[in-house]
Amino acid sequence: MTSRQRNLKRKAATAAETKAKRAKGETDLADNLKWSMHGDVIKGACPLIALTSDTLPGCDKVVGFDIDFTVIKPASGRKFATVPQKLREINNDGYRILFFTNQAGIEKLKVKPEEIMQKTFICTGNNHYRKPSTMMWEHFVKKCNQGVKLDLNKCKFVGDAAGRAKEWAPGKPKDFSCGDRMFAANIRIDFQTPEEFFLGEKPVPFTWGSVDPNTFLSPSKKTKQQYHSQKQEVVIMVGAPATGKSTFRQRYLEPHGYIAVNRDTLGTMEKCIKAGKEALANNKSIVADNTNPTVDARSNFVKLAKQKGILCRCFWMKTPIELAHHLNFVRQNQTNGKVRRIPDVGYAVYNKNFQKPTMAEGFSEIIEINFDPVFDSKRDEELFKQWT
Repeated sequence: MTSRQRNLKRKAATAAETKAKRAKGETDLADNLKWSMHGDVIKGACPLIALTSDTLPGCDKVVGFDIDFTVIKPASGRKFATVPQKLREINNDGYRILFFTNQAGIEKLKVKPEEIMQKTFICTGNNHYRKPSTMMWEHFVKKCNQGVKLDLNKCKFVGDAAGRAKEWAPGKPKDFSCGDRMFAANIRIDFQTPEEFFLGEKPVPFTWGSVDPNTFLSPSKKTKQQYHSQKQEVVIMVGAPATGKSTFRQRYLEPHGYIAVNRDTLGTMEKCIKAGKEALANNKSIVADNTNPTVDARSNFVKLAKQKGILCRCFWMKTPIELAHHLNFVRQNQTNGKVRRIPDVGYAVYNKNFQKPTMAEGFSEIIEINFDPVFDSKRDEELFKQWT
């Protein structure tokens, strides 16, 4: 057997041993580090994969890092160059070093988890753990730090998704997002780019690239209004995804006996019409809770009202579209991923097809509903305030 053949055989044996260890959740690293999966499976992948230790002591100060283009630079998709000296220094200073990475390619079946298993906290898709959501960080705090409380004044996050414009430095491209900076802001810890942290460069201008939710939190000036009717009726909701339609009807209509007719749960328009007819036959009011962007989509329910000889009102959600995009992520985080965010194409289709509601369609009234936040819990309010 030649030297080359012996090397190949040894590498194959090592790879097989490593693969077997990973299948058991074991690693070659110190401190009894093991892999674990968290959250309900989404599209064949657990939303969070974590490399943690039950025996590693807790720590009150942390430096977290993004992975790609922060501490490693992908050269060919699998080979990386690292920056170990600085990491050793902060480790020697008593900091816990953590890595948080978004890897949507796992959910899309473009990347296998074992290809990136050297990373620490891995969000596997576009789910509720994805930065800038703080849920990966919260998982560490609650379950992986041995109960030690963090001093956020001593913590920091480093990442390359920092909202910098094209040519922020000569020849540098625009940052693909501001997600890492948002992640740090949501946690309420300091943030630095890799250039600032590793090279000592000065901060450069940036833009968040997203709506600041706090600008929508001015005290409500609206007087309390009654939206339900004492008489049987048909209500049609109109609005882009995540503009608050379902929350509105759950808060203001369903408690007064209205029956929701929703294609998301019933599946087809035919089933919605059937359910609407049955509810009306039982002398119940109904609320058609879908985006209903076109005259044609709304006409199905207007006809039901005419056939029954009752009024039909339209409730048009006037939530700004940029805020709707934000609420899209908030809803996913509130439900811990049970309600998935609507892809951007859903908004594009809505905007393309939208026809403004008019009285000529047969409505007795068109009520425009402006965004006016009401939070059911402190957690809901905190999630709303986070950057998305």
